[in-house]
Amino acid sequence: MKRMEIGVGGLKGGLREFARVWRRAAAGERLPEATPKVHFSSLAQLLSVLTPKRLELLDAVARKPGCSIRALAGRLGRDYKNVHGDVTALATLGLIEREADGTLQVPYDELLISAPLRRGAKKAA
Repeated sequence: MKRMEIGVGGLKGGLREFARVWRRAAAGERLPEATPKVHFSSLAQLLSVLTPKRLELLDAVARKPGCSIRALAGRLGRDYKNVHGDVTALATLGLIEREADGTLQVPYDELLISAPLRRGAKKAA
C-alpha cells in the first residue's frame, strides 16, 4: 500500500530526521523505502491547504481516476475555475498527478494526517 504522511512539524524536526537517516546511509545501512512526507508549520496552515472541498476532490479522483478537470468539476457540481485551482494546489503537494493526456490520478492509497495537540508530543509507533 502506497501512503503519504501529512503533518504539522517544524524545520528542526525535519532536519533532525534527515541527519539521522543520512548517518545511517553513510554507515552503509540498508534503508527501507522512505514514506513521502509533507509537513506544515501549523495546524492552521494544514487546514487552510487541505480544505474539506480539496479532500472531497482528492477522494473523487482516487475512487474514479482518469478524468479531466472539467469532468471532475461536473461530477462534483463545482465551478471549473475553483476545481482547477484546487487540483493545482494538490498537485503542488504531490497528492494529485496530471497525466500527459490531461487526466488526473492519485498516486497514494492512503494519507496519514496527524497533528500533535501538545508541543513536543511524540508520534505513536
